[in-house]
Amino acid sequence: MLLGLPLTGCSPKEPSKKPLPVSTLQVKPATFQDLGDYTSTLEAVAEVKMAAVSSGRVQARLVQPGQNVQEGQELLRLRVRERTADVQQAQADLARSNAQVAEVRAKLEKDKSNYQRYNYLKGQGASSAQELDGYRAQFLAQQASFKASLDGVAAAKAELEAARSRLSDKVVAAPIAGQVGDLLVKVGDVVKEGDPFTTITRNDLLLTRIEIPSNLSGRIKLGLPVWLRDTSDAKVLAKGIVSFVSPSVNSGSQGILVKAEFLNPEGKLRTGERVRTQVEFARQKQLAVPFSAVVQSAGQSFVYVLGNANQLPAELRQKLELAPSAAVAIKLPVRLGALQNNCYPVLWGLEAGSRLINSNLLNLRNGSAVKARPVRERKSLCTPIG
Repeated sequence: MLLGLPLTGCSPKEPSKKPLPVSTLQVKPATFQDLGDYTSTLEAVAEVKMAAVSSGRVQARLVQPGQNVQEGQELLRLRVRERTADVQQAQADLARSNAQVAEVRAKLEKDKSNYQRYNYLKGQGASSAQELDGYRAQFLAQQASFKASLDGVAAAKAELEAARSRLSDKVVAAPIAGQVGDLLVKVGDVVKEGDPFTTITRNDLLLTRIEIPSNLSGRIKLGLPVWLRDTSDAKVLAKGIVSFVSPSVNSGSQGILVKAEFLNPEGKLRTGERVRTQVEFARQKQLAVPFSAVVQSAGQSFVYVLGNANQLPAELRQKLELAPSAAVAIKLPVRLGALQNNCYPVLWGLEAGSRLINSNLLNLRNGSAVKARPVRERKSLCTPIG
């Protein structure tokens, strides 16, 4: 008989759910940047193609590919046997020209003396005008010869200097400090005058060429911040500023060429490297929410804020059997801007100072009872890139 009695009066009450522990943070303004995102190519500000000033056979190669060199450091030595002979020949030619000048000078002095003497005798009536004209013509001709011999000396001196210069070209030295590229010559090779055989590159100072659409021309100006980012993990590699803006638009691409310089003291970046490049056109303060605090549903963005049950609709509060002062999660629709640095700018739906819930979101519903953990001061989650 006892087994047939109803047991409803003895069934225990269903226990109420415990509040969910959540972390919160205060909604406050953060800095958002208006960025242009481009891909650009780095190039060295200082890069020199090395070539011999004159042709010759390589006697010694004094550096290795990839070696760092200082300004004036020797790279190649060329054989100079023929150039030594050229100097000796030029010295001999100069000596002959000097001897010729001495000879012509002596004749000039003699012809000058004869002309002056016959000019005096003509005045005394002891010489005819015909004789005087002959000596005068001889004197003027000798003056012209003397001038020509002086020009010959000047030419011989110039040739000697050129021969000595060619002799000094036996050594090819670095005009700038930097890193040697691939060497295209070896000992015994003949290098021709003007043919490049390597490069010297300074990678410690680089510039990048950025092409920005011409419809942004009104926003481009000198001094705008520019960041280089790694194409794989978006890590900031270097920061610079716009140092050049082209006065014209590329007729084909309708882009404006912009250049920015970057210090690269550790040499992590290299000329010719393709990098992601961001140009900051402007920045402004806006309320921000981190990516981790946003939930998406049917194309609409929502956030949960910490509130009291009396902020809920009465029907929902009664259904959940919540005390008016109970701490609850309130689900709010929001309109957000583009994600930047793991944060969204708030365009509509939130007020400054609200306590935003940013943990346990998958278990929350509108009106869920929550228990906020103690707030810890932390670095802003929405820090701009520079």
